[in-house]
Amino acid sequence: MSQKLERNLFVLILTVYVLYAAVFIVKTIFWVDGVPYSALFDDMMISMTYARNLAQGYGLVWNPGGERVEGFSNPLWVIFMALFHLLPIPENWTSLAIQISGGVFFVASLLVLRRVAAQVSGGQSRVVLLAVLLTAFYYPLSNWSLLGLEVSLLLWMVNLSMYLTLRTLESGQFSRWLYVLMGLATLVRVDAAVTYLTLWGLLVWFDRANRRRHLIEGGLFLLLFVGGQTVARKLYYGEWVPNTYILKVEGLPLWARVRRGLQVTWNFVRGMYTSLLVLPFTLFLSRRDRKVLLVALVFLAQVAYSIYVGGDAWEHRGGANRFVALGMPAFFVLFSLAVWEWYDRIRSFLQKRIPAASGWLTRLMPVGLGLFIAFSMLLWNRMPGNYGIVSSLLKAREGELRFFLLLDRSIYVPGNERYTRDGLIIRQITQPSAKVAVIAAGNICYFSHRTCIDMLGKSDPVIARGGIQVPPDADWRELRPGHIKFNYQYSIATLKPDVVVDIHHSTRDIAEKYLKEDYTVALLNKHPVYFRKDSTRIDWVQLEYVRED
Repeated sequence: MSQKLERNLFVLILTVYVLYAAVFIVKTIFWVDGVPYSALFDDMMISMTYARNLAQGYGLVWNPGGERVEGFSNPLWVIFMALFHLLPIPENWTSLAIQISGGVFFVASLLVLRRVAAQVSGGQSRVVLLAVLLTAFYYPLSNWSLLGLEVSLLLWMVNLSMYLTLRTLESGQFSRWLYVLMGLATLVRVDAAVTYLTLWGLLVWFDRANRRRHLIEGGLFLLLFVGGQTVARKLYYGEWVPNTYILKVEGLPLWARVRRGLQVTWNFVRGMYTSLLVLPFTLFLSRRDRKVLLVALVFLAQVAYSIYVGGDAWEHRGGANRFVALGMPAFFVLFSLAVWEWYDRIRSFLQKRIPAASGWLTRLMPVGLGLFIAFSMLLWNRMPGNYGIVSSLLKAREGELRFFLLLDRSIYVPGNERYTRDGLIIRQITQPSAKVAVIAAGNICYFSHRTCIDMLGKSDPVIARGGIQVPPDADWRELRPGHIKFNYQYSIATLKPDVVVDIHHSTRDIAEKYLKEDYTVALLNKHPVYFRKDSTRIDWVQLEYVRED
């Protein structure tokens, strides 16, 4: 394949993806009382609230003038979000700017992935194009990137780190900028240290000429970035680790975390189909290539880390979670390399062993390859996943392929819309000094502009340090990281919120004893909302006007 043809096909893939991303983003916009709104994945709206408060001069806090609690795990992304809050962008469109930024970062990651694939394959255009195609149209990557998560930026940084490492191995020239880049990635999210440690260890092992420099400078940069943000956290928040870490790790036994991590990883493996997931690793049957090993370890390290932390809270939605997602471009590079290697082997076998039929068989092989790739993409892009092949491809009406095909908006958008509406209603019927208790702590708090009480503890150290309320041996669907601690006696009876927006359905009986005496319930936005009977911060007249019961 000529370089010009490769370049044109690459541009075509990028162009189609940009159109795909544009449709994806447009479909996330919804209307409230005739006004269009954009909203990010709900957890990211917690970061957006921190970002807005930072931009308005309140500091990195969740509630203006409130306690300093690090209820986020993506500091550099929060600062990036804060920049948009300094611009004259209407509140209903601020999230759209972040979504577009996510699309830009994701496209940038594809540009770098092209170079990674070229390095690993020895410049094979067919491998490069297939790797970029599979990565661009793996739905979970778009879902995370275009809903405002820091995944988009980290994909670019991880891919660029892989490329710089591969170039170092090829040239033998030490690159300090690689360690600066990987260090900055830990500021976006500290668990980017997984990639740092993986690539650092490989360079120490393989680059013997610069081993001493890798050991010393790699260690110093890791200490500078991870140690520096740890000290800064202690000085600002008074804690050595984020409150989110305490929430998810403290009180949950390691065995329970790893057990859940293994369960959700097995679900991921089955969702990717075991044979397809194993295919890239058949490369090691015939290769002893350190470049291939490097790319494989980047993917496997993310899987191992996901197992260690117990997976993500949204595993039931299907596809790669936020941790494994960072290794998926590496997986697709290996998959593409393996596909073409087996393609060449099969063609050679046919030509040697069945010469009489090899002509028409080899002419059919490109068709078979195209069907195999299309089939694989359809299997991988089911949201949520179904492990039966036929049902996966035929039951789009049940919500499997319609998300990937953009026949429906992202699976997370209905929740975002509901919480945005909740926030706007609360803002309409309460005074600015009102206190609002929430389970979903993102869009409600961002759009209500009220002091919020996080009943799941992401921004509340009392809840975060409390005991888990779900048995450690519970089913993986119940043992969701960041969703297994609550204390309604503290959140409701002690803090006395004016409004309790929602109670998780499985804990409603527990909350009821703290609500039945002092709160009255009203149906708003198609669900029950609780209002403190003696509150002077609620517009009771307006409440009667908007309630639906």
